[in-house]
Amino acid sequence: MTETQTDAARLERLLEISSHLNSTLKLDELLGEIMSAATELTGAETSSLLLLDEEAGELTVEVATGKPGEAVMRQQVPAGQGIAGWVVENGEPLLVDDPKSDDRFYGEIDEKTGFETRNILAVPMTTKDRTIGVIEVINKRDGSFDERDQKVATALASQAAVAIDNSRLYARLADAVVTTRMSYPVYVE
Repeated sequence: MTETQTDAARLERLLEISSHLNSTLKLDELLGEIMSAATELTGAETSSLLLLDEEAGELTVEVATGKPGEAVMRQQVPAGQGIAGWVVENGEPLLVDDPKSDDRFYGEIDEKTGFETRNILAVPMTTKDRTIGVIEVINKRDGSFDERDQKVATALASQAAVAIDNSRLYARLADAVVTTRMSYPVYVE
């Protein structure tokens, strides 16, 4: 397959995924879809999605795929630390071919899981001029991540941010409706 054919296939798949992301409001299902897509579209071994807790200023691993996936779920990365923290603070994607030699790399998760991060691509999930999280794809199966991977991951992250924001808004609206209904007086005749 030529580069042009590969790019066309990835774009077509990205469009399919975007359509699907915009058709579900269930956050857990949505997060799983996003990570499967990120791994598939970039040819990564594993991936993780970290959401920002704005009050605590920490990133929490909400979904992780691949071998270390379950071991890193719900792990927290302190504010401003790690590659993901840098991406949130700067609002820019970051491609690192040798994370161990990068001062921004947060190696505690690798230490806890026994997993080795050889290369990483992290992109911000931004909506309404604020970053709500980061998508990381880790260990490209056939070499290193490149600019094409970054473009696809960035496009996916943009769609994901909007879908996550919509899911959160829907959940808040549903809660408000329930609360409002509970506050109505019940008349018994």
